[in-house]
Amino acid sequence: MKSKTMLSVAVAAATLLPLGVVSVGSAQEREREKTQTQQQLQEKEKTQTKEQVKAQERTRERTREQTRTERPDKPQMERTERPERQGSGAGGGR
Repeated sequence: MKSKTMLSVAVAAATLLPLGVVSVGSAQEREREKTQTQQQLQEKEKTQTKEQVKAQERTRERTREQTRTERPDKPQMERTERPERQGSGAGGGR
């Protein structure tokens, strides 16, 4: 009787063992896929951030170039000659 019970337990264990291994294996696989997905998202965010920074730099450079063309660094203005003032100034003691 004992051997029959032991045989039943052994058969049941052998039958259920692959299911346990499969569930552990698939849990590990899910965790691995989750980690991979997280890493891919982080890399994508880094790439997008770098692209955004580059786009901002390009925009700033375009703005600088437009500002330079609209308003040169040193404006070239014609200077008009001022007539000498005549009057009682401190330096003109005649």
